[in-house]
Amino acid sequence: MDLLLELNNPPVVKCLLLLLLTGINEKIDWSNNLIKDYKSQFMELKEKSEANEFVYLVLQNKFKKEVLEDKSLTHLHIRLEKLKKKLLKIYFTSLKKDTESYKDYEYIGDYSSLVSKHFLQMERLKLVIQPDVQIATSVHSVTKFTYVTARGFWILDTGKRGRKFIKSLGRLDEFEGGRKNPQILKLGIEKIREESLKEYNQQYPD
Repeated sequence: MDLLLELNNPPVVKCLLLLLLTGINEKIDWSNNLIKDYKSQFMELKEKSEANEFVYLVLQNKFKKEVLEDKSLTHLHIRLEKLKKKLLKIYFTSLKKDTESYKDYEYIGDYSSLVSKHFLQMERLKLVIQPDVQIATSVHSVTKFTYVTARGFWILDTGKRGRKFIKSLGRLDEFEGGRKNPQILKLGIEKIREESLKEYNQQYPD
């Protein structure tokens, strides 16, 4: 996934280059509920290896165990599954057979952009569910107290990952054990998730 974030091309080009460069060898599990109805469409595709890689990227999550087991995140996981289903439906749609739904898409580039935009949205939602957080400290110039902040990342419109969110977590001496206190990271993740979810909802209102 780092290739998607580091290339300096528009998101749709990044998505296409990613498929060509990753060389994912994982086989599709057609018993998966999200894709089991698309096997016939898959078999009709000319470039099955690239399609296999794309579908694999859509299905994989790489969520930590505690993220998967956190029931407070169930609503976000449900939103992610719905988004994946929508993305796969778009990807496996035949423009010849479904002329009405995609009648405004005359050019391949426009349709590819549609796929890419939904792929980007999916990656952002994954980042909401499992934020990328860094913990930092700073000393106040006047009081000399050390404060803790959480810094979170977002996937920008360019497709690159950039630092976007900063949330104060309070004074370091308020946490027993200082920076080694596991509650600092836990609190930081919660704060950044709140901010990133606000950003996501603004960009993708349901």
